[in-house]
Amino acid sequence: MIAPVGGLFSDQTGLPVSAVATGGPGLAFVTYPEAVGMLPFPQLWASLFFVMLFLLGVDSMFVQIEAIISSVLDVYPRLRTHKRWITLGTCFAMFLVSISCTTHGGMYLLQLMDWYSAAISVILVCIVEVVAVSWIYGVQNFVRDIEFMIGRSIERYWIVSWKIVTPLVLTFIFFTTIVYNTEVTYNGVRYPRWAIILGWASCFASMICIPGYAIYELARTRGTITEVCK
Repeated sequence: MIAPVGGLFSDQTGLPVSAVATGGPGLAFVTYPEAVGMLPFPQLWASLFFVMLFLLGVDSMFVQIEAIISSVLDVYPRLRTHKRWITLGTCFAMFLVSISCTTHGGMYLLQLMDWYSAAISVILVCIVEVVAVSWIYGVQNFVRDIEFMIGRSIERYWIVSWKIVTPLVLTFIFFTTIVYNTEVTYNGVRYPRWAIILGWASCFASMICIPGYAIYELARTRGTITEVCK
């Protein structure tokens, strides 16, 4: 969808695609709505487009909320009887935090979070997850669990992908993202130094949770180092 819309605007304005293509949030909330407005019955298509965006946002929130709640309830099983209140509290807390993105400078804050937190840290978390499942827990154990649940064998392609291909590809993407990472900008405005530091801090804050919690569990578990690591 990006290429046809960019080509359309380039043809109408006489400017190169690189000059009319908008990245980031502007792609969904500026570029596409302008393109939809050129279609027959633009009110209909615009309504459907924004309803689609709303449903995509709600669907994404289902995953985020469930991930948080499941983690909390797994660590503190006694709270399972209060799942409704935990869900309500989590949603309310995320609502309060997200209010900052609705202010006049909200787009700059959103761009800052998307630039750092939603790119580098997410890739590293994926690397840790796939390594933990495929190499620490064991890909054969993981495959056995899946086959037990679905009742049939899975192709060998998935084993190779989980154990070799995916970790290598994610590692390559992670290092290239760091090496070629440029300073964040929005609408041609360069962020101040303190904002860049804040962006990196938010990035490392989520990544430090992995070794931090691992050290915490190792410290509270009794036994030798070998027994604890197992």
